[in-house]
Amino acid sequence: MVDKKVQDSGKDEAIVPVNPGLHGSLKSVASAENSKQGVTVPLSSLWLGALIVIAVIVFFFLPGWVEEEPLQPVEAILDDVSDVAEPETPVFTPDELEAFRLEAEALLAQLITQQGQLDDQSVADWGGEDFEQYEALAKAGDDAYLSNAFYDAVPAYIQAIDAGEILLTRSINLIEAALSAAANALDAGNSDLALEQFQLVLSIEPENAIAKVGLARAQNLPEVLSLVKAGEDNENAADYEAAAERYRQALVIDELWHPARTALEGVKAIIIDREFDALMSLGLRALAEEEYSDANNFFLEALAIRPDSPEAENSLIQAQQGQRLDEIALAEARAIAFESRELWDMAVQLYTEALETDDTLEFAQQGLLRARVRYDLDAKLVNLIENPNLLFNDQTLTDAQSLLTEAYSIQQPGPLLESQTSDLSRLVQIASTPIPVEIYSDELTEVTVYRVGRMGKFLFKQLELKPGTYTVIGSRVGYVDVRQELIVLPGSDLEPITVQCMEPI
Repeated sequence: MVDKKVQDSGKDEAIVPVNPGLHGSLKSVASAENSKQGVTVPLSSLWLGALIVIAVIVFFFLPGWVEEEPLQPVEAILDDVSDVAEPETPVFTPDELEAFRLEAEALLAQLITQQGQLDDQSVADWGGEDFEQYEALAKAGDDAYLSNAFYDAVPAYIQAIDAGEILLTRSINLIEAALSAAANALDAGNSDLALEQFQLVLSIEPENAIAKVGLARAQNLPEVLSLVKAGEDNENAADYEAAAERYRQALVIDELWHPARTALEGVKAIIIDREFDALMSLGLRALAEEEYSDANNFFLEALAIRPDSPEAENSLIQAQQGQRLDEIALAEARAIAFESRELWDMAVQLYTEALETDDTLEFAQQGLLRARVRYDLDAKLVNLIENPNLLFNDQTLTDAQSLLTEAYSIQQPGPLLESQTSDLSRLVQIASTPIPVEIYSDELTEVTVYRVGRMGKFLFKQLELKPGTYTVIGSRVGYVDVRQELIVLPGSDLEPITVQCMEPI
C-alpha cells in the first residue's frame, strides 16, 4: 500500500531548496586578498580621509587653540594635506616590468580558461553578487593590463582567479545540495520542487546523469501519482487484480518509484493468498468426495504457489494415498474383468504392472500366478487347434491328451476354454483313429514302414495307420532300394501302394 503521507506538506517543509543567489562570500575574500597583495589605496580615498581628519580637528580641537595660535587659512591647510597624502609612483626597472608583464599574461591565460569553465556552468544564472565581483576584478585586471600597468594587473588577476575558484567550488556544493533537495522532493511527491532543483543542476552541469534521470522522473511524477492513487482506490474496493495493473503501469513509467513497487508486492501477496486458499478449498472438497485425482492436482497447484506449506503437503499425501488405493482397486477390478472374459494376456500385463508399483499386493501376486497358468494353457490350446497337423506326431498327440486332462480339471472354465477343449478333443480323436492302408509286394522285397516297423516279405498286407506322414522302404539283395512317402489324412480313402525292388544293381 502506498504511504498516504508521501505528499504531506510537513515533509515538504523539511526540504531545503537551493537558492543560488544567496551568497556574498567574495567581498570578504577580496578584502583579504587586497591586504595580502598590498594593493595601493586609491588616491581619492586618501584625499577624502584627510579632509575628514581636518574637519574633526577643526570642530573639536580648534577652539582650544585659538588663544594660543593664530588661525591659518584653509588653503594653507589643504596645501599641507596635499603635500602629505600625495603617493609616490613606484619605479621599476625594465627587467622588473618585463617580469610583471609575463606574469600578467600567464595569469590572464589561466583566467580565460577559468572563465570558460564558469560559462559552461551558466555561472551568470546562479553566481549572484559573487559573480559580479568576479567580473569586476577581472575587468580591473584587464584595464591595468591594457594600460601596461602590469604591476596592477597581476594582483587584480590573482584576486579574480581566487574568486573564480570559490565559484567553481561553490558550483560543486550547489550541485550536491540541489541533487539532495531534488531527491527529497521527488520522494515527497513534490514534482515542481524536484523539477526546479534538477533543472538547476543541469544548468550548471548539463550532462549530469543523475539530474537527467531525475528530471525525467519528476516530469512523469504526476502521472505516476495518479496511477498509484487509482491503484489504491481499486485496492480499497478489493479489486486486487485491477490495483496490481495500475501499480504495474506506474512502474512502467518510473521503475524507481518505490511506493508503487511496495504496493504491487503487497497486492500480489494478497492475490497469491487468495489463489492458494481457493485451491486448497477445491482440493479438500475433492478429497472429501473421494475425487483423489482432482484433489491431487489442486494440491500440486497450491504447492507451486507455496512450496513450504505443511497444510498443502499433508493434503497432497492424503490425496496420493487415496488415489493409490483407487488405482489398486481399479487394477484389481480390471484384472478380474479380464479373467472373467478369459483375456489372460491382458490379465497378466495388469497384474505385472500392479506389482511393479507395489510388490506386496497380495491380490496381484495370486492373480499373476493364476493368470499365467491359464495364459500358458490357452496358448497351447490355440496352437494345437490352429495347427492340427501337429497332432500327427505321436509325442505331440500324447501331449495334447495330457493338455486336455489339465483343461478338464479347471473349475469354472468359462465358455472359451470349454470351446477350446471340445475342439482339441475332436482333433485328438481324429488324429488317434487309424485308417486302413493296403500294400502290395512280390514276396521278394523286404518292406519297412518307418514309425511302424519291419513288415517283411509279402504279396499283400493291410495296415491300420493313424493320420500322419509315413515313409515306406523296399530292399532286396542285388537290387536298388525303393522309397515311397505315404500321407495318411483323417477321413480319406487311400489308394493301395506297391513296393517292389525290380532294378538290378
